[in-house]
Amino acid sequence: MTVLFLCAAFLLLYSFFGYPLILLSMAAARGRRKRSCTYKELPSVMFVFACCWEGKRLEEKIKNCLALDYPSEKLDVVAVSDAATPETLEILRRAEREGILRVLENPRRSGKSAGLARALAQCEADIFVVTDADALLEPHHLNELVAPFADPKVGATTGTIHYVNVGESGISRNEGIYWRFEMLTRKAESLLGRLIGVIGAIYAVRPALFNVEDPRLDADFLAPLQVLEQGKKVLLLDRVSARDFSPATTTSLFARRVRTITLALWSLARNGRYLNPFRFPVLSWQTWSHKILRWLLPVFMILIFISNAFLVTTSLFWQILFGCQVLFYLAGALGAWVSKRKLNVPLVSSIWYFILSAWASIVAFFNLLRGKDYSVWTETARR
Repeated sequence: MTVLFLCAAFLLLYSFFGYPLILLSMAAARGRRKRSCTYKELPSVMFVFACCWEGKRLEEKIKNCLALDYPSEKLDVVAVSDAATPETLEILRRAEREGILRVLENPRRSGKSAGLARALAQCEADIFVVTDADALLEPHHLNELVAPFADPKVGATTGTIHYVNVGESGISRNEGIYWRFEMLTRKAESLLGRLIGVIGAIYAVRPALFNVEDPRLDADFLAPLQVLEQGKKVLLLDRVSARDFSPATTTSLFARRVRTITLALWSLARNGRYLNPFRFPVLSWQTWSHKILRWLLPVFMILIFISNAFLVTTSLFWQILFGCQVLFYLAGALGAWVSKRKLNVPLVSSIWYFILSAWASIVAFFNLLRGKDYSVWTETARR
């Protein structure tokens, strides 16, 4: 049981601490390299977002597109209607008549990846920028997002996300500690130009490096892997932030996590080459370390708890350790209670989100086994 405990604990700690520390060590050994490349002329951009039921909220997105500080002759704003509601479609058509954007219509609900595939097939721009219908950018952020592409070695960039309704829902506060670890890992990967996860609400990619072969898979998840596969860099620009709305309830937050992980699992299952260390030594190591081990978090937690329970009678050390685990899960239960009441207790709420994410991984693995399709999303309560 001691060996089982140590193995499970090692893999859990490695995923959250060991992997980013190794990346940081690699970046330090390589040294800081200045990026001196600048554009003589700004690249052309296709700015794409898919929409379905946004309705009146879409008007704010259209205003945000108009406010972008980017030459209009270089910017092609494309809205993909994924069998949008009549109200949403009317707003899009009005914006198209006013010359603000172009509308591509999918008469049948197909999901975001299918919408991106349709837009990508018509893309003649230098850079393909993906955003969400309810994600808003500061006027200068588009320029900053595409600036690194002056370096021909850069294949994709992404920003961060800022929830504007934290005070209303309290849900996104719960992501605190977990998200800090995630951002630490992403920043460490970006130092090497090897970020393997982009923010779906805002990222840019060279069209020639991006291929949405199967619209049932998660194009957002596969985009950075495809870029790295072709030897180009993927960078995180933490100064670029998309404003978005967090799910308003724990139920909707959990549903989002389950859908995200399920789609990612499906995408990897259909693209197993990214897990092959003989074909992609570094990329497969990253994918196993950052993705697979994180999704196996609940397995490690269960093994640690069970093995510790068997060892609890052998010494005071194991008793104290087991007591700490019990307190951890009790804190998580308290976090669930305070989150339901929209209270702000940072530590216990973050523990609750950590446990919630672990449970979402379990559900996602079962979804993979039973072949559940999440390519077409359902509306998530946000306000």
